[in-house]
Amino acid sequence: MLDEQPSSEDLDRFGDEADQTGWCPDCGAEVWDEVEFCPECGSQIGGRVLRRPPAAMEFHKRLMLLITVVVLVVFFVVFVL
Repeated sequence: MLDEQPSSEDLDRFGDEADQTGWCPDCGAEVWDEVEFCPECGSQIGGRVLRRPPAAMEFHKRLMLLITVVVLVVFFVVFVL
């Protein structure tokens, strides 16, 4: 198995660890930006790295749904009734 993590020289040259990590879109494990396969689940990532943790993305989706519902209810109450 190949070492998919950048060396300390790479981190010094290209930025700190926070700039280099993302999350696997399949299992949610933290992975490096340029990794081809997830070290946890083995799925091929190939550039599909998530920039936010899966829990944050789920929260964002639910928040957007809630805002949409509230806007529709307000619209209905103001303009229909």
